[in-house]
Amino acid sequence: MKRVGFFLIFLFIFLSSKAFALGYRNVQVRWDGNYLVFYYDLVGDPNEEAVVGIEVKINGKVYVTRQLDLQGDVGLVKVGDNKRIYWDVYKDFPNGIPKDSKWSLLVRPQDYTNDLGMQFVYIPGGCFYMGANPKDRYAKSDEKPRHKVCVHGFFIGKYEVTNKQFWMFDPTHNSGKGKLYDLNKSNEPVVNVSWDEIQKYVQWLNEKTGEVYRLPTEAEWEYAARGGLSRDTYWKNPKDACKYGNFYDITAYEKLKNYKIEKGHFPCKDGYVGTAPVGKFLPNNFGLYDMLGNAAEWCLDTYYSKAYDLMKNAHDPVYLNPYISLAKVVRGGSWFNYMRWTRLSARSNYMPGLRNDFIGFRLVLEP
Repeated sequence: MKRVGFFLIFLFIFLSSKAFALGYRNVQVRWDGNYLVFYYDLVGDPNEEAVVGIEVKINGKVYVTRQLDLQGDVGLVKVGDNKRIYWDVYKDFPNGIPKDSKWSLLVRPQDYTNDLGMQFVYIPGGCFYMGANPKDRYAKSDEKPRHKVCVHGFFIGKYEVTNKQFWMFDPTHNSGKGKLYDLNKSNEPVVNVSWDEIQKYVQWLNEKTGEVYRLPTEAEWEYAARGGLSRDTYWKNPKDACKYGNFYDITAYEKLKNYKIEKGHFPCKDGYVGTAPVGKFLPNNFGLYDMLGNAAEWCLDTYYSKAYDLMKNAHDPVYLNPYISLAKVVRGGSWFNYMRWTRLSARSNYMPGLRNDFIGFRLVLEP
């Protein structure tokens, strides 16, 4: 990632140690009425596109692209000269900005790897219909009504966060190991991690990298997971499910049937009883792996069974009401689950302090 930081009076430049073919030059910042205009040339291969964003630090608080009123060459931008970003400063901050505020221009490739080796894919913003397809016989009431939602572009983890990546923060973490399966292999998704612990991990990661990470909102998760699909699974025939993810299949059933985990199992073999190494199955249309199966994934939102009634035609919706519930949303199903929970619209919820051997997470990086 490359950054250019700006004070109101003068310009300073900071470049990370990571180098990419993409870059920028001829950066200037000037006022034009109420707009602060960022001028830059985006360099790279002629047909290449980069993800361009703005990060602002005001009184110790960080504001990212999604939170600012920006127009022009921001988001997914094709390489070329004479690029401009217009920031309507007084719309966001009616009283203006303190003189010691800092701005950063961020330029990243669409497939971005951070300094810790974590890989992220840029998901262009757009609108979709969130919730259960009316024809889905497994749909529950909290997956309805199906409603239109729009989201800004964002980076999301190409894979679920692994044990190895979590051990960098907490070397003592134990995802679980028993006679029937081992969940502690380095390239398997970290599990037995609570929502509360993830917030500490995110804080550590933000300080370590200087970037802004968080859990995905429920809307971002479903938008990224669907990859444009309207049906609720990647497969049409359950016999094909094991091509797309690690579920409660014949492999797991044969080992765990005495525990009566599920009433049914997928009629295929994925080869794993517990968690599988990330990226072993087919990716979705956005190039994301294990969005269904392997580990279920914590989301940012507070769980509310009627949240969808409040989100119709919403932009970047997130439900964060602790007065309704303390529970947090979990999506995607896991190696522990059969058909009902391994669907793109399926919602479950758990208390934020809970640890379970089938729940993990992936992260969003603010562009």
